Amino acid sequence: MTTHLVLVGAGHTHLHLLKHATALRRAGYRITLVAPTRFWYSGMAARLLGGAPRDACSLDVAALSARHGIEHVTAPFVALDVHAKHVFLADGHHIDFDVLSLNVGSDVVPPTPSGATVPSWGNTRYWHVKPIERLDALYQHVLDAARQRQALHMVVVGGGPSGVEMAANLAGLSQRLGVANDIRLVTRHARLLPAAPDAASRWASRQLARLGVDWYPDVVLDGGAGWLDSLDVSPDDIVLATGLRPAYCVADLPLALDDNGIRIKATLQSEEHPTIFAVGDCASLIDHSLPKRGIEGVRQGPVLLQNLIALQNGTPLRDYHPPATALAIVDMHDKGLALYGERWRGGRLALRLKRYIDARFLRHYR
Repeated sequence: MTTHLVLVGAGHTHLHLLKHATALRRAGYRITLVAPTRFWYSGMAARLLGGAPRDACSLDVAALSARHGIEHVTAPFVALDVHAKHVFLADGHHIDFDVLSLNVGSDVVPPTPSGATVPSWGNTRYWHVKPIERLDALYQHVLDAARQRQALHMVVVGGGPSGVEMAANLAGLSQRLGVANDIRLVTRHARLLPAAPDAASRWASRQLARLGVDWYPDVVLDGGAGWLDSLDVSPDDIVLATGLRPAYCVADLPLALDDNGIRIKATLQSEEHPTIFAVGDCASLIDHSLPKRGIEGVRQGPVLLQNLIALQNGTPLRDYHPPATALAIVDMHDKGLALYGERWRGGRLALRLKRYIDARFLRHYR
């Protein structure tokens, strides 16, 4: 008897399942993917902002699904009925499932204590670093302003890896276009990259200064628009890179949740529903805090594949063990900052390594 496996979202983990669809069919699954037509690779967010071709920073999910014989539905996922086992779509249709896996990603955390939508401040335009494809629109905006010889006052909010990447690459893009955009970075922390070694943080600060980015530490962001007074300028654009939280749709799901997403066991199964799995940024591993980073989704792929097959065969499922540490490389336009636990190295070689890793990942699925 065929078991209907529905995959919602085309994140890092589900890409692995698409690549190994034959093994899933051999185990008795019929597969339906509910996802947009493109997968935007978060590792190339900075390159997309820098004007790299869209095709170089993404994968054609429709073509990948067709190549592996998977039914692909593009209508957005909006709701879930765990008892009737229905996935509801924005076009009014629903899909029945026997086994479900959710890989719906993350959105930006607003810089307010309540997590509410950031208020509108004057005529300022707001940009989020997630979903990644929004950065292509930001690139076009900067390009259009440069063509009109308009210099922009731009503020990046967030001193983590994403914020540092955005500030550095906006500055690099401005230099390449020959326009004197004013790029500033504000963070609530006393130093950049607070999870990195002190020396790496100082190195990143020097690189931003070299690129002409002004950095403002210890900024109180929770009191409305008051923090803008310290900038002595009214920004045209504010880029929010203030951390990640599970995609907005997760909050309304009838599953066990916490602040980090859908609560899952080590087997990647929902805490309450053994035929529902959740992976990547939308999932929260019980008793183990997972950072929102692509490497978790990549490493969960083989575990999820094995566990889906084991579920069909009635054999024990495998536990996912997060790595104690993982390599991360911050793209700072013309240099990279490689971080691995307390070890770090900055320079052009680190950026070349990042380029190689990113290209290899995408090439694996093309």
